[in-house]
Amino acid sequence: MKKFFGLSLMLSVLSTSAMAQMTDRDCDPNEADCSDGESRVKEPVKTIYPYKPFSTDEMKSKIERLTENKNFLWDIREMERRGLNRANTRVQPWGGSFWPLLAGGVANTYQNKDSSIFITTLLENITWQENVKDWKKRKVKVLPNVYELDEKELAKLAPSEKYDLILGDTSFDLTNRVWDYTERWGKGKKWEFLTKIDLPEGYRIPDAGRFMALWEGICHGWALGAGYTPRPENTIFITLPNGKKMAVYPNDIKALASLMWANSNIQDNVLFEGNRCNKKNPDKDKYGRFIDTEIDLNDSELIPRCADVHPGVFHTTVINVMGIEGRPIVLDHNPKLPIANQPVGGYELNYFNPKSGKDGTLGESMVSIREYGNKDPYQINRNPEAAYIVGVAMNIKYIDWELPKKKETNSPADDKLVDYKFNYDLEISSTGKIVGGQWRVSKKGGAGIFKNSTNQPDYFWLAPRDWKKFFQPVPGIAGWDDSRSNLPPTTWKDAAKGAHGYQYEESAKFWGVSPTCTVFPIDDKGDGPKKVACEFRYPKPQPLIQVIDKLIEMSRRN
Repeated sequence: MKKFFGLSLMLSVLSTSAMAQMTDRDCDPNEADCSDGESRVKEPVKTIYPYKPFSTDEMKSKIERLTENKNFLWDIREMERRGLNRANTRVQPWGGSFWPLLAGGVANTYQNKDSSIFITTLLENITWQENVKDWKKRKVKVLPNVYELDEKELAKLAPSEKYDLILGDTSFDLTNRVWDYTERWGKGKKWEFLTKIDLPEGYRIPDAGRFMALWEGICHGWALGAGYTPRPENTIFITLPNGKKMAVYPNDIKALASLMWANSNIQDNVLFEGNRCNKKNPDKDKYGRFIDTEIDLNDSELIPRCADVHPGVFHTTVINVMGIEGRPIVLDHNPKLPIANQPVGGYELNYFNPKSGKDGTLGESMVSIREYGNKDPYQINRNPEAAYIVGVAMNIKYIDWELPKKKETNSPADDKLVDYKFNYDLEISSTGKIVGGQWRVSKKGGAGIFKNSTNQPDYFWLAPRDWKKFFQPVPGIAGWDDSRSNLPPTTWKDAAKGAHGYQYEESAKFWGVSPTCTVFPIDDKGDGPKKVACEFRYPKPQPLIQVIDKLIEMSRRN
């Protein structure tokens, strides 16, 4: 698990037909391939996957780490016997918003905006500057008089504003911190939070464009938290000190829970497989497989980034984690530069004969290496221990994101489940163990007349078994008995400010080694980009966990 993973997911992407198309302004040429047009044809690099097969020991090590189980199931015949070709998670992850950063995230007064009328809210939809300007007006004109609002207006407050009022905090500490982060990130991106850098003479840090993409938000918090935090089900009403009732909707609670998961240190401790593909148009071979031909600026050597998730590792992990245990995973289903983190609620798979492309049972679909012979397009890329090849048509059922809106109740029926389908083959040993595999465009292995790409995921990840240790209540403060008081104890406000003020440091002090940054010659005549030591400190405001737990508890009462 790379140390920078938790931070990198703060720039998460949830793709729609409108949002998935990256513009030049979305792409930083200092950090990604911003080329236009179709992928360039390059000579494949045969030293890494998919050309160089994973060894059996390498696969076993990855799966053991992901499943946290030395005795994981990897016998495909036993998987079939136990009926693991389809399964759902024990509890369906709940749908939620990724809370766009340009709109202020969870500090967005979403009920005052009709996102379905895009033209009339154009500036709100595409410019963080306008939203920050509106916030500063609201901070002066509305929030100082918040107790004068009627109950209808109180219901329209942003999730963070409602949270602050529940704590009796009329300074709106959490709300201010969320907006402050929005403004600072908009002005300078990560460089706004730079605390130290060994910048050589004649070099500069990368230029940070002031455009904020539509997709930036906290989908990493929602996608992970939705599978582990109980679903908020009903609207609750909090009686404020002036006697007025403030409605707190399920979406308000989901927003706060998503922020808690997004800014928690669990993001540095998730079980992660794959690497982010930083290319808009990754290179691919004649079979439609993504291949890596150049060293990414984030790396010191060539590694699989766009061809990273191994189908054998993916298949075995899904069967063990979701099929046997019923636990959710998170999947980035976009194999290119944009990120599309989605919680997965189920899967189903069928087998096909990789030689003929025909669907069938496991027994009908397994082809011996000898029988497949030279007809196998990936013959030279197979694990030497493979004795059979079997095709798999996988359908992952992920929970799609949704626009935040006022709704008084929430249930699994409100979630939008999306089918995500792709093909791959698995290499099976003589004893039935999964020892390798390759992604496929078509079932027979070709790329088709349109030279399509594989539909493989970019990466996937999940929470560790001991995830609860990252969400312990703050000790030493009284409990909230809501049968006696509609508001928490006054001591919660001070405890909450400690959580709001959490700072995440990328430094040698906490990492053991100093992180590095890529810097560039000022006049573009130097020796090219250099990696230098640098350090950052990011504000990661977190809501007080006691408030989240209590609101969820209250919302789930009949």
